[in-house]
Parts: sequence; structure tokens; C-alpha cells
Amino acid sequence: MGKVNKIAIYLNRHLTGNIYDKDSILEAYSTDMSLLKVKPRFVALPESTSDVRKLVKFVNQLAEKKYDLPISVRGSGLSKSGADLSKGIVLSTERLNHVRELDAHDHLVHVQAGITLGKLNAVLAPYGLTLPVFAEPEETIGSLISNCPKDRYSGKYGGIMNYIDRAEIVLSSGDILQTSRLGKGALKKKQSGKSFESKIYKKLDETLKSNSELLEKDQKSLGYPALKHIRRNNGRVFDILPAFFGAEGNLGIITEVILRLETISPRPHRLFGVFKSEIEALEFYDLCAKFTPLYAEIFDNKIFENLDEYGKKPDLLEKNLEKGYIVLVSFNDKSKKSRNKVRKIEKKCSSLGKITIETVQNSADFDDFETSIKMFLNDETKSERGNLLNDFYLPRKSLSEFLKAIKSFEKSSKKPLELFGNFSTEIFSLRPSFDLKKVDERRTAMTLMRDINDLLNKTGGALAGGLPEGRLKSIVIYPELEKPLKDLYAEVKDIFDPNNIFAPETKTNYDTRSAVRSLRTETLSGIIK
Repeated sequence: MGKVNKIAIYLNRHLTGNIYDKDSILEAYSTDMSLLKVKPRFVALPESTSDVRKLVKFVNQLAEKKYDLPISVRGSGLSKSGADLSKGIVLSTERLNHVRELDAHDHLVHVQAGITLGKLNAVLAPYGLTLPVFAEPEETIGSLISNCPKDRYSGKYGGIMNYIDRAEIVLSSGDILQTSRLGKGALKKKQSGKSFESKIYKKLDETLKSNSELLEKDQKSLGYPALKHIRRNNGRVFDILPAFFGAEGNLGIITEVILRLETISPRPHRLFGVFKSEIEALEFYDLCAKFTPLYAEIFDNKIFENLDEYGKKPDLLEKNLEKGYIVLVSFNDKSKKSRNKVRKIEKKCSSLGKITIETVQNSADFDDFETSIKMFLNDETKSERGNLLNDFYLPRKSLSEFLKAIKSFEKSSKKPLELFGNFSTEIFSLRPSFDLKKVDERRTAMTLMRDINDLLNKTGGALAGGLPEGRLKSIVIYPELEKPLKDLYAEVKDIFDPNNIFAPETKTNYDTRSAVRSLRTETLSGIIK
């Protein structure tokens, strides 16, 4: 019997959950929503925090003996960055999916990290409560924290980071860390111990103090983007939780979370504008922004050109749509207030372009428009609109410059580059299609990613803007990153994970050759998100 099977047998004897090494199961967990494919040696489905601790401790002990069996954490396999893929163990949190306790009066809920956003909001709905984060219903709470996306609602609600009260995290030693906000006295007491947790608190505090000026720079979603929020109120409060926002499972494994909640808002009121240029679209948004929308999204009209043949072109759109841009704006205040906002905007913007407001009669057409983007992302049979140039940050003031510059990339790559995104958060995406079976197409994909990254740097943007860099984007971002930041991220990684067992090829330990070799050669099955 081989070594692989011996490890699986040993772990299955000691865990309540399961460890699999069956080839068909490994294949199923070798892809996510990125352009990568990495086949693991094992898939772990723990049933409890205790299972996670035992597994991590085992892997860490192997690492101390120079045996490499890294762990990547997977929620529902929706990662766009490849950070949930692993050559060692993929640890799926799909069985850690329960609500522990709900305090409807104080708007708090205690959940396991593997619960999905859809399931959580279904449990909360009868109490008139919700977690105001926009994501796929299958997205897990742990993944939302690890990726910390700037989602559709972030412009108004601030994103998942604003709604995490405390978390339970399994450290690389197998110990449990319970996050909390510590005053100076409590921090000193925590640092005085001899445990691995105490060492983390002591070293991290020193690192943050010595890099205080560097931390003030806005790195968007790059590296460990919320480090500057750990020490607050001039050092009077220390909360280690922000280290894990956007860390992609690179520092520890989140197992349980206490979330703050909001009351469910009224049904949104929407309006829709068609404009000949991005300048007019921006002018329209600037007016809407004064009324605090829930979101304001822009779409290149070319996105909808081919939807007629699928029977999915929204009735809101003219049959022969001119070149230009569409802006969809939504308000979720109390019903009367939202309607008044929409009417005021309609009156003030009548000269800019064609404005349509939502009514009882056309409400279904608005819904059709919002879902039609899915057809655009899934309209090819041999090619794939993969998550390569998704969720980047672009300042609104640089939008025209960016759109003008990408025309040359369209010619060189022979790929249409239709832009869509969110004015409110300044997070945008390009989703060109690639035939991943062809070597030259994969080469084009990598060249285009480098070119767009360079362009974003010149226009004040960031490729890792709305989502972390993961395994793929890091290969074009990190080589150009200034050394002090590289050193800071490497130091933080070493504090939490000295044996490098968690997601070792993401962030500072990126491996360019490995990432390129891991590019998929077949189209992803199922619906592209």
C-alpha cells in the first residue's frame, strides 16, 4: 500500500469527517472559477473545528520534518483567484454549515464558516434580518471574509468587513485563536504568555509599529489589505481580526464567526439610462451619487448585441442599440423616498440620454436586464469568458483614458474588451473569451493580463482592487511591487505560518512557472459566475 493511502487511512481514523484520495473526487476539487486547474493529493471534509485542528496540526508536524503537504481552504469553489486550489490538501468547509445561535433582538448571529450566504439569509428572513452583502447565494461566509470583496452593495454598506464581530480561527500550530478587541493591558497580558498565539500577538504588534507609515498606503485588495485596522485609536485598541480580511486562507482557517446584521430593506427602486459616451454616463452617475444609491453599474452596450439570438435581450433595450453605455441605478430607501429620488433624477437628466424608471408594468423587464449579463458570460461554446481581468480598481476620473487605451489591446489580442462594473465602488471587469485548448490563446491571456496591469498602474488603478490577487494575478503584480511591501507581507506570513502550510503559492510565495503550468486546457463546465 502506497504512502498516499497510508496518510488517508491514518487521518480517517482520527477525524470524524472524511479524507478522500479517490481520483474522481480529486478531479472535482481541482478547479474553481479561476482559469487554473491544480489537482490535490487529498480532499478533506471536516465535521467540526476539532477535525480542522487535528488536520492542521498533523500537516504542520509533517512540515517541521520537511514533508510538504500544504492546505488550501475551499468554500463552495467560487474563488476567482485560484487560492482555494492545492497540490496537497483541499480542505472544504461544506460540512461546517450550521447556525449556532441567533440573537434577533441584538441583530447578531453565530455561524460556522461554511454556511452559505443564501442559507444564512433564508434563516434570517423570518426575523426581518439580513447580511447586506451581494454575492452568489452559494458563497460561504468564510470565503467572503477570506476574499473580502468590494461587492455590489459595498458603496452603501461597506462590505463584509463591517459585519464581522468576532471569529474563531485555527492557527498553523493547530491552536485556536478567538479574536477580540483588546485594550493595552489585555494586549500586554496576551503577549506575555509562551503559546504560539502569544508569539503572534507580540511579533505582529512590533511589525505593525515599525511599518506604521507604510500601512497608511492604500493597497486596495493586495496582500493583507486590512492590516492598518488592527491597531486603532493610536494603539489603544488591538484587534487581530482584520489580518484575515482578504488573506485568502493564507494565515489561518476560519471556522466560526459572529456576524452583525441589518434589517431587511424595502424592495429597490431602479432606473436605467442609455448614453452615447462614458462621459455622459459619468455625468449621470455623479448626479445619482448625490442621492446615495444602493449601487450604480455601467455596461458597454456591445455586451447585449448578441443576446437576441438567445431570446434574452431585455425589452428595456432598443432593437438597434447604438454604441455607448448603459447605467443601472438602484435605491433601497423606504418606498416613497426611493420613488421621489428616482423621479428627481429623471427630471434632471432628461437631456443626457434615454432614461427609464421602474414601474409596476416594467419591473420584470428590469429583472431581465439584471440577469442578462449571465448570458453574456456564458454565450460561447468553445471559448470561455474566464475570470482573468475581473474586479479591478479604476478611478472614475481615469475611465476615459482607460477605455481609449484598451482599444489598442483589442487589436493586438484580437479580443473584444467590453467593460462593465460599479461606479459606486470603482470596481470594473473585462471578460474576453479564450479557447484554453490552444497554446497561443493561453499565451494571449497572460500577455493581456500583463498589459492591463501595466495600464492600471499608469491610470491610478489596481489589478487586485475588488478581490485579492490569489495565485494568478500575483504573478504580474508582485514582481513590480515595492520591496518594503513585499518584505512586510512576507514578515506577516512568517508570523502566522512559519512552516508555510497554508495556501503557499498565493501572495508573497507566488510561483510564476507553476501558475502558468496550471492554466486550464479545457473549458470550465457549468455556469460561469
